[in-house]
Amino acid sequence: MKRDHSRNFRLLRTVAHTLASAALAWMATSGAAAQEGSVVELRTADELQVHVVDGEEVRELIGNVHFVQLSKEGDSIFVWTDRAMRYMTRDLIELFGRVRIVRGEATLRSSLGVYSSRERKAHMPQGVRLDREGATLTARKGTYWVDDERAFVEGDVVLIDSVSRTTADVMTYYETDERAIAVGNVRVTSLKDNVTILGDSLVHFRERGTSIVPALPTLIQVDSSSTESGDTLVVVSDRMEAYRDTSERFIAIGDVKIVRADLAARCARSVLDRTENVLVFQGDPVVWQGESQMTGDSIAAFLEGNELRRLHVIGRAMAVSRSDSVFRSRFNQLTGQEIILTFVDRKLQQIDVIKNATSLYYLYDDSGPNGVNRSSGDRIRIDFASGRIDQITVIGGVEGTYAPESMVLGREGEFNLDGFRWITSRPARTLFTIALETYD
Repeated sequence: MKRDHSRNFRLLRTVAHTLASAALAWMATSGAAAQEGSVVELRTADELQVHVVDGEEVRELIGNVHFVQLSKEGDSIFVWTDRAMRYMTRDLIELFGRVRIVRGEATLRSSLGVYSSRERKAHMPQGVRLDREGATLTARKGTYWVDDERAFVEGDVVLIDSVSRTTADVMTYYETDERAIAVGNVRVTSLKDNVTILGDSLVHFRERGTSIVPALPTLIQVDSSSTESGDTLVVVSDRMEAYRDTSERFIAIGDVKIVRADLAARCARSVLDRTENVLVFQGDPVVWQGESQMTGDSIAAFLEGNELRRLHVIGRAMAVSRSDSVFRSRFNQLTGQEIILTFVDRKLQQIDVIKNATSLYYLYDDSGPNGVNRSSGDRIRIDFASGRIDQITVIGGVEGTYAPESMVLGREGEFNLDGFRWITSRPARTLFTIALETYD
């Protein structure tokens, strides 16, 4: 009878592999490593070698190494690697090559790591990647606490989720509430548009699509569709919040300074709503557009295609501009409950003053200054042509007075309207920084 040697060989190899796997599993869970709470089950390995290093038993596992350990809450922690060195007394496992640790939705990857079965903690000293549904975190090194579902990473940190890309020097990431705390050279870029926020630190809530920069942030929005470099919007403040859930809103709080093209502003609070294309200024706002200065209870700048279309000043509204470069104490003034400035092709087309409207306008002729005119009514409309006043219309309850030059010269301050103020510190931008520029 002819024997089937190849079949016998396969049978012997299978039996040997089964016995070896059983022995590996027994050895993997024996001794110090079998302390309560740190038991690790070895599922597979191609080869086992036992060494003694400084009196400690070290088990080297080579090829297709796979461990399993239960977390504090009883679900499985899976560990895969090409090679492992298990230190039995210290409950440490060094992992080499294609390291992968999985718990629930989280997967941790690296080429080198150290896993503490006693603390259920993994340290990756040479690059780390944490993947979770909808988010990826990478860094030069990091530590991951499995039970806490918490990662601490540092060096070229990058967090990408569905709404933003965040970079930093250091970051702590909490999986349970999908929260990240970043420190050092923080940069958050919205993936929906070209808005970037810079700061020294950040708290990011992924599930809510919310980012908070608590100290000295800078918001930058580059208008890539424009050839005008000044169209870049820069906002600095004491604190900034970004909300990217159903809308795209950025809120700047505390000593807010804003510069965009020929628009500049200062206020206590500002909201940039990218969904509605509106920039709102609140808290004693002052807005400069060209040579004009606007103040009121609140001011809104409406944009279209990143181009300024309308300025709406609401509550104790006032617009002021210097009437002449030579007579610098003379200011044209408008006041009312509301003032609306409309722009076409970057030029002022119309000013509409609504309710309790009053205008103060200095007159000039060929020989020089010629007094001041004051008008009031229910509404005042000023139309412009080629950037110059073309027509002034006063509607309803019209009243007016004229003061000749002999009464005005040297007494200009006596004619200013109630609430007049000329603020000489205006925000100015240099690249992506803003400073206050003083002028008379």
